[in-house]
Amino acid sequence: MRTLLLTAVVALAAAGCGGGSDDASGSLQAGIYTYELTEQYLVENGISAEQAANESGKHQAILRDDGAFTDSWTTTNGGTGSCSGTYEEGDGSRVTFKWSTGCFGDWEMTYAVDGDTVTWSDHDALPPASDEDQKVTKVFNSVPWTRVGDAS
Repeated sequence: MRTLLLTAVVALAAAGCGGGSDDASGSLQAGIYTYELTEQYLVENGISAEQAANESGKHQAILRDDGAFTDSWTTTNGGTGSCSGTYEEGDGSRVTFKWSTGCFGDWEMTYAVDGDTVTWSDHDALPPASDEDQKVTKVFNSVPWTRVGDAS
């Protein structure tokens, strides 16, 4: 089964913990981020009912300074899941995410930071990728992430 993030987590990074930042560049920050993927949202956007049941819920993405990230979640029915991998910033505000455990389907996307909120756009599933991989990449990463703390 494919889990994104992020999911992935993994969308991500905002400027400071708990209330904005003096960083005018709006750069991606290491830290703890939360986001929610409801089962209804996933199904309405073409994700199978089984995958939506297993991967919906409240997500916590942790981005570390060393380029490691983890996405963990709790579903509304009490199930849990977790995946980890690496992330790397490229040109401008482009970030590449690659899973190493628990999930599959690497991707890259562009971020925008507004205070503690990160939004994602220009989602691209990385090869080898199917049309389904591209859909999952976009759906799972089209919700904003909120920075709630520093990664330890």
